[in-house]
Amino acid sequence: MRKRNIYCVAMMLTLLLVLPYSVWASAPKEQVREKADKVLKILNDPALKDNKEKRRDMVTTIVEEMIDWQEVGRRALAIHWRKRTPEERKEFIALFRDLLKRTYSDKLDLYAGESIIYDSEKIEGTRAVVKTRMINKKKGEEATVEYRLIQKGDQWLGYDLVIEGISAVNNYRVQFNEVITNSSYENLIKKMKNREFRIREGSKDSKGSKK
Repeated sequence: MRKRNIYCVAMMLTLLLVLPYSVWASAPKEQVREKADKVLKILNDPALKDNKEKRRDMVTTIVEEMIDWQEVGRRALAIHWRKRTPEERKEFIALFRDLLKRTYSDKLDLYAGESIIYDSEKIEGTRAVVKTRMINKKKGEEATVEYRLIQKGDQWLGYDLVIEGISAVNNYRVQFNEVITNSSYENLIKKMKNREFRIREGSKDSKGSKK
């Protein structure tokens, strides 16, 4: 079963997971639905079909402030994060942020009418998990999508997405570690600055992720 369209759309939707804690605390699932529906409305708007740049800008505007970039960056670099200075961490997050925006906003055209079914939610202290399924009835495709959130101050922020058991953060971690181990952290930063680094879709090495 082909999952590429679902994977790319879900990656965009995972960046929409932040609302004031007073709202999120009572109903994470409903709030995920609210944010995701706003993006789907943009993607389904016939008036934007031929204006891809505007559609992309509208989606990325929503996305831009909707995730905990430092948390995602810390998890993606893993052991290499601890070795970085505050300035290096700031630089990495900025480059990583740009990389993700370019990677997934350019694939919005792959959206093909997928819908979302919201199955369950679970809150444990400062963590929340919302489990959903993305379905394309025309193509007979379905994929499980798990949104992971963390509370920071008075907000719940998205920090990971697990699609069919494959963690996005683990996927980034494997690829960043590969470059750093085979060459150096400095080379990774160089590749990111020169836009030579490309994110590969998740693989079996990306399965599993600590909450």
